[in-house]
Amino acid sequence: MIWTNLDFLAVVAYGLVFFGLIFRAEMFQWFWASVVLWLGVSILGSQLLPGMWGITHVGPLFVLHFYLTFSSVFFFAFHWKKQADTDFWQADLQHPFLSVFAVSNVLMTLAFVSIAAILYFLMPGRSLAFTFPALLKLYALKPVYWFILQFVMMAVFYLHRRSIAKQSPAVFSKAQLRLGWLMALVMQTLVTGAIVGEIGLH
Repeated sequence: MIWTNLDFLAVVAYGLVFFGLIFRAEMFQWFWASVVLWLGVSILGSQLLPGMWGITHVGPLFVLHFYLTFSSVFFFAFHWKKQADTDFWQADLQHPFLSVFAVSNVLMTLAFVSIAAILYFLMPGRSLAFTFPALLKLYALKPVYWFILQFVMMAVFYLHRRSIAKQSPAVFSKAQLRLGWLMALVMQTLVTGAIVGEIGLH
């Protein structure tokens, strides 16, 4: 039953929270670009996988973070800038939580692509039969894993900047961005390794 599926419920909650915040902040380009991406992926998928993928199927919803990440180009185009004479970058000071969300999306995605590239170029072909399905599971089949890791990163970023640095969470240093990418890389590697072990047991 899809309504009792943890991943589906997580996707619904994730979508309601962040689409709601984006709409409330009147960042309509980000909002509608995400919707258009979802429609595009759904329609294209329905041609490639008829009966299995499409607007009326839940599959395209499981990569909601994909749509929100790539459509955030509008957020960065309008709000991302370097502070003069500092090593800090500044997003939207009026919406610090959304700023942390947008940055964490990008860092999570960069870490994921880095892991996929490292595995592809360094691991033998036979091992890829386990590692790439594990990556697919992390990103698209069990999105609750992805959401948990992202929320951990967001909490660390938000609390560090607000409680320790006494600054707006919408301000990011170069070191923070590098360490955020490394943090995402380590967390995703550990989860992928656990999923590989799970796949190997079946």
